[in-house]
Formats: sequence, structure tokens, C-alpha cells
Amino acid sequence: MLLRELLLRDAIAFWQYAERYLGVGTRTYSSYSGDLDIAPAYHPQLGAPSFTVPSVKVPGEYQTNDIPSDLHALYRLDDGGFLLPVHPHALDSEDPLVGRELATCAAGPDFSVVPSANARTVFVTGIGGAPVPPHFVKLHYPRRLSRFTRRLRRPVIGLQLWVAGELARAGLPLLPEVGGGWVGASPTDAWGFLVRAASPLRDGLDYTVPLFALYGGDYHRPADPTLLEQLIRASGRPAESFVAERVIRPMVRMWVRAALRTGCPLETHGQNTLFSFTPDGRETGILYRDSAIYVDADLRGALGLGPDLPAANVIPRDVPMASEEVFSLTYDSFMGHHALDYVAALTRDRFGVPPAALHEAARDTFAAEAGDRRLLPETVFYYDDTLYDNGEWKLIDTGRLPTWR
Repeated sequence: MLLRELLLRDAIAFWQYAERYLGVGTRTYSSYSGDLDIAPAYHPQLGAPSFTVPSVKVPGEYQTNDIPSDLHALYRLDDGGFLLPVHPHALDSEDPLVGRELATCAAGPDFSVVPSANARTVFVTGIGGAPVPPHFVKLHYPRRLSRFTRRLRRPVIGLQLWVAGELARAGLPLLPEVGGGWVGASPTDAWGFLVRAASPLRDGLDYTVPLFALYGGDYHRPADPTLLEQLIRASGRPAESFVAERVIRPMVRMWVRAALRTGCPLETHGQNTLFSFTPDGRETGILYRDSAIYVDADLRGALGLGPDLPAANVIPRDVPMASEEVFSLTYDSFMGHHALDYVAALTRDRFGVPPAALHEAARDTFAAEAGDRRLLPETVFYYDDTLYDNGEWKLIDTGRLPTWR
């Protein structure tokens, strides 16, 4: 869609359109990236403008971190319990834990939601028929999306709240997870949801879209130019300068600062990275969402960050791999191959900018931010090409030299 038409929508409607329809051609980076096990009614492209998510009343403790939010009042109940929204595909799951736990809970109000690009995280627009401030909920989803089955269990709920708090304290431009909860007594198998703010803690501008919406085609109007092309032209800046200074350098800078301030490697692919901008393209910002990431205990120790750690995703306690290899997965593959390679290809094809110029901008920024700290290996690591029934994953050394550092 043309930028001038999109800007006739309010900022949330613009964001919703971008999430659902500006991603054509962006899920080609792996053998499984386009896999979505989801019914058409809930599908980001194929579904209705919105759908209903039921909720239950859970007699437990609503979880928070230190990030203040008015959203808590929407979920806390007067009796001390909380509302837990449940994706319809969790309700029709064959997982016995889901039915058993829900049978003990009273029904709550229905949520009106709009799907985001990853299907199981949704925009919440109403609860019990009443409009609410726009925000996201990340839902338990016991089906496979891309490479993994997207269950949301107690350890990961705790992880995301913990990581969001760390990233916020480090001053990162973040859409934070601020609350959530689970049903069930198991410390490992209890499942639930997370609440994520739709307003960033800093650096937000008039409009926000996922990074892939800059270089993805429009599902409804495939002949229209991409959003990135339109913003470059609106800004009046040379394409190489715009992309290097507004996309490449801020993303690399954010990744390195997160690693060196928190010990957490951000997963800055095209879905988790957000691009915020003014309509004339003259002011822009890079933001991050989704705190389900890894935590390097040894790096945190070296940084003097103390012994406090979450219950999941800690290297090497929970992830028996070298931290450099996991960091390469997130930097070289998630950010480089899954996102920036698409940006570079579009900028080359539409504006004649050689990818090497953008690679050089990334290398300069990485070196300036990381200094003499070694965070990454000499070569690129990525998943092997196998789906494991138990949700496990393995990394292999591809032997390829990195291009974005």
C-alpha cells in the first residue's frame, strides 16, 4: 500500500496492517520459516479483521517485573486472581494438561484480538466488549510455527519478565513484557500468557512497524513499492545513507549494547526488530520486542552483574553450547541472514547500492561498540536442518565467514 494511504489510518491500524500484510517474500530464510500450523480463522493473512479469544479466571498470582504499567489493572481480579486468555488452538489441543487445568477455572470475559505476524501473539483491542488501551498478549500455542512448537510455560514466562526488566534497566529501546501468569502447579509444565506493552520505553515515534514490513511486499497490492523505498524517497536522503544510518548501524549498536550491558543476545530478526518513524521519513528509530532470549551467565559475571538468573535459557546451565555459537545464531543468522540480507538486496535492486557498503557500516559499528571484547566466533553458526519432536535444537558450524561484522 502507498505510504500516503497508510497514513490515513491511525497508528495502531497502520501497525496491524503492516504486521499482517506487508510481509510477502520475507519468510524464505530457512526450510521451515514459512510453516504456520494454524486454522484460516486465526491466520494473519487469511483470517477476519479480528477474532475472539476466551479467557478463564485463575486463582493464582499475577506476575510482574519492576516496569510500571497501567495494563495490570486489566488482568488482576478483585479476589486476587487474574484473567488468563487462551488461544482457541490451545483449547482444541490434545495436550491433557490444558484441559485438566482449565476444568478447574471459571470462565472469564472474551478478548477481541487482531493477529500479529507470528500468529500466537495478538493485539488486544477489547475485553468483555469494552475497548482497552492497545497492547499485546503472547499466548500458549501448542502447535508448530516455523521451527518450533510455541508452548508458553512457566519458566519462559519468568524468563521474559526477567529479561525485559534487565533490558529496561540497561536503557534499551524496548516494547517490554510487563506482566503475565500461568495455570497449574508444575514448576516446568504450568502454562500461561504474557502481557506486552505497545508503547516503547524510549525512542518511539509516530508510527511503528516490524522491520520486515520495510522490505516485504503488500499481500493485497503486490505492485506497490515497499515501505522502505517510499520512506527513502520521502526523506530526501541518499538510499545508502538512509539505510546505513537509520537501519544497519542502530540495529548493530542495539545488539552489542544489549550483550555488553545485560549478557543477553537480542534476536533481532525482521519480526522482533521494530522500525519507528515520522511520516516524512526524517526521524526514525529502531526498537526491540520479545524477551524470550538467552542469558550468558559467564558474561554477566564478567560484567559484574550479579548472580541473579532466570529459570530458563541460561548458558551454560540450560544451554549446553558455547556462548559464542549461540551469539552467532542471533547476530549472524537471525539479524544478518534473516533480516539485513533482505534489506541489502532490496537496496541494491531498487537503488543500486552495493551490499558491501552496508556490510562495511555494520562492521565499523560493531568494532566501535564491542571494542576488544570477543563475543562471536570466526565463522557463522546456525541450526542443523532437522526438526526434533522434543523441541530440542542443535547448532552446526556452517564454515561461512560473517558479512555483517
